[in-house]
Amino acid sequence: MTTLTQPRPVPWHLIARWFATRFRHWRLRRRVQSLDDLDDQMLDDIGVTRDEIRRASRTPLHLNASEELYRAAFLRRNSDR
Repeated sequence: MTTLTQPRPVPWHLIARWFATRFRHWRLRRRVQSLDDLDDQMLDDIGVTRDEIRRASRTPLHLNASEELYRAAFLRRNSDR
């Protein structure tokens, strides 16, 4: 005789954390997108390029856009050496 087991319910705190993370990443993405409004001299002073900003703005919500922007700028600066 086969017994069916009930699927375990997902704890609500995990669902809430998932949504909170996506919302935080969405807000950070909007902040990264606002950097695109700066002029080229300001972006050069900050150390990022417009292309890096636009790429970071298109990352999926499970990734932090500001960390992706930092990583891309860091890799570009270190590859120039």
